[in-house]
Amino acid sequence: MPLDDRKAQHLLRLINRSYAGRQRSLVAVVLNAGCYSYRLIQGIIRPLHCLDPQVYDSSGQPPRPEADHLLIAPLGTDFSGVVYLADCTVASAGAVAAATKYELIEAVPVGLLPGGTHLRVPLRRLR
Repeated sequence: MPLDDRKAQHLLRLINRSYAGRQRSLVAVVLNAGCYSYRLIQGIIRPLHCLDPQVYDSSGQPPRPEADHLLIAPLGTDFSGVVYLADCTVASAGAVAAATKYELIEAVPVGLLPGGTHLRVPLRRLR
């Protein structure tokens, strides 16, 4: 049974309210027409499983991690043109240069509603 618009809006409000107090600021580095710009985004970031590089996989090769961290962002967050994310709270070149950087793998809308209720973004740490 499909949800009507009133129930869908209620779900979106509840999910956005559940983010309060758990979000961190990250700086998105955006490449637009050959110029880098910085903008702050909010999201919940958490580490995924840690692989031991000394334990080989079934093919005999060291395991290659697909993603190190997971970012859960609100639905309206724009990731178009983002080159990488920096784990800092100041959107400046100096702060971004000194911060830990993460590469975006993909941004997928997931959730209860058609079109999603939030974005799930796997991240790979740049070393």
